Amino acid sequence: MSLLNILLLEDQPDIQNWISDILKETFPGHIIFKADDIKEAQQHLANQNFTIALLDINLPDGSGLEILKAIKQKHAQTLCVMSTIFDDHDNIFSALQLGADGYIIKSGSRENFKSSLLNINKGEPPLSPKVASMMMNYFHNHKEPENNLTDRQNQILKMIAQGLQNKEIATELDLSVYTIMDHIKRLYDKLNISSRAQAAIKAQQLGLL
Repeated sequence: MSLLNILLLEDQPDIQNWISDILKETFPGHIIFKADDIKEAQQHLANQNFTIALLDINLPDGSGLEILKAIKQKHAQTLCVMSTIFDDHDNIFSALQLGADGYIIKSGSRENFKSSLLNINKGEPPLSPKVASMMMNYFHNHKEPENNLTDRQNQILKMIAQGLQNKEIATELDLSVYTIMDHIKRLYDKLNISSRAQAAIKAQQLGLL
């Protein structure tokens, strides 16, 4: 694995150290940039591109959702995971709508937190069990939306939701990676989404899983 730049935005020192230790265990040898508030996070973003950003929501000078939005606007490929105590519907779905690739509840156990981060290596959205359960309940109680994707786009969307990366999808379908990327761009545009986590949600909504 190539060297990762990881941004950790967390204002509580004890929790920051706790998460930092878990990150070191999960991604050994990679560089962690710590920020206590939005201002410091913005300074890091001005000087670095990040592979992964782990973002708190409630901060002394604002909301981590601001940083999430800023990252996704400039560096859409950065994998952004919210790390927060907030497990309410509004925060979870606001984050996902802004492009969050995962959502982890800090009040869970160390094992669950680490397990959620390990899902990144598997190409799966890092979600706390409670968040995943909430999302499933939400979609079970809502009518499936109209599906205006082509058969190929539905096929690729399902494979994304199953955790396959672009190269794996290309191999499976005997297509070039560039063709897969073009299909993904078009289906993202149709669905008005911008992340693999949102793609997984849409695949569930459309009954593809």
